Amino acid sequence: MAGMQVSPTPSPDEAAAIAAAVRVLLEASRHGADADPRPAAYRSAWREAAIREGVGLSPISMRSR
Repeated sequence: MAGMQVSPTPSPDEAAAIAAAVRVLLEASRHGADADPRPAAYRSAWREAAIREGVGLSPISMRSR
């Protein structure tokens, strides 16, 4: 990323990881404050349905948020 400086100077692999993390954070901030910070797998309706089924809840009552 242009203009980004980190001290001490990271290795090329570390610099790439830092730049990727900053890109993710900037992209998330573009979606507004209401963006769900959980990874995509944790936002999955399929995952939520499986958890609800595992504890005996109806799939109809899936939305907890």
